[in-house]
Amino acid sequence: MKEIIVEISPDGKVSVRTQGFVGRECYEASRLIEEALGQVTEDKKTAEYFAQQSERRVNHVKNCSA
Repeated sequence: MKEIIVEISPDGKVSVRTQGFVGRECYEASRLIEEALGQVTEDKKTAEYFAQQSERRVNHVKNCSA
């Protein structure tokens, strides 16, 4: 099953994680969400990214008080 998981921590940091996508498919799946959130502060590719199915976690910082 393909999923895009968005987590927001109490301090406002946003984490976007994809699961079930093959190869670079995860980038296309999460691209619009990432663009809306702004600057990427960290991009981690897990072992699954290099396997048949991939998982990718991207952290964003977004100031929601503006």
